[in-house]
Amino acid sequence: MLASRDGESVQRVVAMPTAALEIVDTWRTAGLRGTGSHDAVAHEVFVPSHRLLSLFEGPPAGSPPLYRFPLVGFFAASIAAATLGNARGAIEELSQLAHLKKSVGSTRTLAERPLTQSEVARSEAALRAARLLFFQAVDDAWQAAHSEEPVPDTVRTGLRLASAHATCTAADVVSSMYELAGGAAIYEESPLQRRFRDAHTATAHIQVSAPMFELTGRMLLGLPTHTHLL
Repeated sequence: MLASRDGESVQRVVAMPTAALEIVDTWRTAGLRGTGSHDAVAHEVFVPSHRLLSLFEGPPAGSPPLYRFPLVGFFAASIAAATLGNARGAIEELSQLAHLKKSVGSTRTLAERPLTQSEVARSEAALRAARLLFFQAVDDAWQAAHSEEPVPDTVRTGLRLASAHATCTAADVVSSMYELAGGAAIYEESPLQRRFRDAHTATAHIQVSAPMFELTGRMLLGLPTHTHLL
């Protein structure tokens, strides 16, 4: 946070070499442990002005499409893409387990049970639909980024909505697969247990959490809204 000439505070991203930072081991989480998103502390590090970046100001005129793509929306999309892949892996792993697992006293495999068949089909449909919406929104934003005009709020709203929806849908899919697996999924060595933790840790991220539906809902309803978070 920096003070501008008119005294108002503005947000800036600061780029510093990792050698100038102290990494504090704080990333002890239920899921997404592999990201290693520890805290970083800077003690009296000088940052030249060319290493300051605003998230909310448009790119310089003539910038290529990659730099005109909505930056905050890009952050959200990167999380959503990972959650979609995580959900796809959960369906595949449950399918493999379902052909092998039989409940005590049952002659049928998990795959032969109607409940399993129905839940897998519903989850597959939900995941495919969320994925299609997500990639359509990404493509819409990418095409809009080729224009010299700023990417419209409607397109940015669509990208944020699709990203949040993909993340929430992916978590629901993973939960369904985890529950179908029963006791086999509760052990640390179970990939479904790890996918369950990762899926629900991702939904807590501010970029794709439940409040994003409130923001995009305000936009869709035509209510006055601060759009800098899109």
